[in-house]
Amino acid sequence: MKQMKFFLVALMAVVMGVSVTSCMNGDDNHNVTMTVPVKYNYGSFLMGDATTKLVPTTELGFLDGTMYIISCQYDQSWVTANSNSISVTLLSTPLCIDPKSNESLTTIKADPTNPLYSLDKQQSSLVYYDKNTIVLTMPYWVKVTNSSVEDSEVKKHSFVLSYDPTAMTASDTKLKLYISHVVEDAGETVTRSNFTYAYRAYSIRAALAAFKEKTGKLPKYLELTAQTNNSKDELKEGNGETSVEYDYAFTE
Repeated sequence: MKQMKFFLVALMAVVMGVSVTSCMNGDDNHNVTMTVPVKYNYGSFLMGDATTKLVPTTELGFLDGTMYIISCQYDQSWVTANSNSISVTLLSTPLCIDPKSNESLTTIKADPTNPLYSLDKQQSSLVYYDKNTIVLTMPYWVKVTNSSVEDSEVKKHSFVLSYDPTAMTASDTKLKLYISHVVEDAGETVTRSNFTYAYRAYSIRAALAAFKEKTGKLPKYLELTAQTNNSKDELKEGNGETSVEYDYAFTE
């Protein structure tokens, strides 16, 4: 099976967490390259500590999104322990990872129409922007036209995140989240035999608040569940759900 990787795979360092690489060819080379989720901040980007700004050396132009993944480089010799503004060179166009209007966290589980390609930690990931915001990397099946994925195809795919507050108990340690992959094909039969990646930044503030109200504490783990199938773009007849667990990276 041919597996197309496309442009977004250049950002796959994110699937293993925040990527930071020091390019040291000599003692006088202090360049650091990183790929990180950030929040747009009127000409700059804000890190998850809500303090550190990454300021591009070139004009950004107008960005109409909120959350982005950026790949950039900076000179660490200019950064001190008290630095709250870092000048960076962007290595690619910032990628907006805002959820669509129908994808924001909900207590109503959407029925998936199609599977994700995978949910395992080798192909997908969960990383934290801050304690209330997770960034998901999700491989999914797509139609390829002339070796590329057209915008019209991408727009058909939604990834709805949900949780069930009624299923929470006082002894729970896991906050359970469900990803529903929903495709709007308008009755058309579409063959999807390749996969690419979707990146989304979701606020889970409401789910954390509901969990804490029920248990009196924050979760120790986040559990993601979705319908998956890495053989073909069809929901499995039996139980095709896959679950994967991540440590929740924050405490009170």
